[in-house]
Parts: sequence; C-alpha cells; structure tokens
Amino acid sequence: MSTIKRFIKQNTHNPVFKALAGFGISINRLYENRNHDIMSNGEWTVLKKIAQIHPAVIIDGGANNGEYSLAINDLAPECKVYAFEPVEITYQKLFSVIKDRQNIYPVNKGLYKENCGKEINIYPSYAHSSLYVVKGVSYIAQQKTTIQLVSGDSFLTDHNIEKVDLLKIDIEGAEYDALLGFKQSIASGKIKAIQFEYGYINISTRKLLIDFYEFLESHGYILGKIYPKSVEFRKYELIHEDFIGPNFIAVRKSEKNLIKLLQKP
Repeated sequence: MSTIKRFIKQNTHNPVFKALAGFGISINRLYENRNHDIMSNGEWTVLKKIAQIHPAVIIDGGANNGEYSLAINDLAPECKVYAFEPVEITYQKLFSVIKDRQNIYPVNKGLYKENCGKEINIYPSYAHSSLYVVKGVSYIAQQKTTIQLVSGDSFLTDHNIEKVDLLKIDIEGAEYDALLGFKQSIASGKIKAIQFEYGYINISTRKLLIDFYEFLESHGYILGKIYPKSVEFRKYELIHEDFIGPNFIAVRKSEKNLIKLLQKP
C-alpha cells in the first residue's frame, strides 16, 4: 500500500468523512428503495401488472388498515382477496374500511407455520405489531395481546382454494414462519407469486435474505427486488444482505409471461 493511500485510510475517521458517509448512506437507501408507501415503492406497480393476468385469488397477509386490500380491489374487482389481520383493534379498523367492498374477505387471524395462539407485541399507534421483539430501535412495545394463528396450507384446504395468484406477506418479521405454513402449497405449485418484506427486523428474527432465496429457489421460484417501476430478478449475492428492504417477490419459473411483465419498466 502506498504511503498516500495509507495516510488517507488512517485519517478517514473525521467529521468531514462522517458527513460524507451519512450522505452516501442516505443516497444508497433512496436508490435501494427504502420506502413503505405502496403507491410509490413499486407495490402498486406490481399489482397493476398482476391485474393484467386476471387474478382469481390474492392473499393479503398482514392487512393492517386495509390499504393493500383496497388497492387490489380497485385494480382487480373480480379477484377474491383474503385479508389477514390478527390484532383485534386493527382488525376492527380493517373491517370498517372494507365492509362495503365486494370480494374482500377479512380474516381475524395471522399467518404462521402452524395453527396456534401466541402473544404479539403491540408497538405505538397500533400500526406496528410483531411476534418478535424488535431490537435496536428507539421505541418499545406498549402491550401484548394473544392472537390466533393459522398455517396457510390448512387455510387453503379448509376454504377449498386450489390456486393463489399472489401471496403477499408483510407481517413484521414472521414472513419466513408464514412461508413454512404454506410449504405444501408452495411445493405443489399452487402459488404463482409470493411478495415478502425483508428489512431491519430480520436482524432480530435471525432470518436472512439468503434463507428466503434458498427455500423458494428449491421449490422452483425466481426471486427479485421490487423497485418503483419494475422488478429486478437476480441471483443472491452477499451485497444484497443489506436489511434495507422493503419488498421482494418470488415467481414460479414456469410463469414466464408474468416474469416478463414484472421486469418491464
């Protein structure tokens, strides 16, 4: 290493470089789409494209106040939407929002790897609840409540659902648990596409992006990150393990038309 290079490296930890690093981090987060607004982060774009294939069934795992379910209903009014929300107070808000809509079916349960009851942590404003304790953040859970959970496989069987066009799971760290609950349906090809959230909470849950890749690729899916105008399908690389999020999508490799549609800007 040259003397000049060594000198620069030895003197990078200073206020100037700290400011530059902070600016660089902000730009990278913007470029990598750290954005949870469905109208601008690409989720709306994905739904518009999926609407073109005339979906029959979409599962909204983690429906919260119903924004995503309403978006589906606006774009594909004939599609049956099963909106899962396990926290009672949030479920009541969801119900009040979608009660006059056709083809949205609220479910007062959460998706999990098995049928059971569990305590969930309720964070400020009820807009955020998780089966996991979120570490390293400035807020703490306000309370806990017991919720009912169901595996996707048993739900699909009980409701005689043969095919799912899109499974969307945004359940604050329990996304991988929910995938395991759909294991039989995923293995048998019942589910065309799966959208899941990945971000900083995965540090607390110890479920990395590579875990999703390995599980879903082993069952015949191709994975990509959702950007505002298109999906970038790509093989896993260590650099992608950045916890920035917010959303990835997995599509069965046999769904070539859907893959092409999602790739288009």
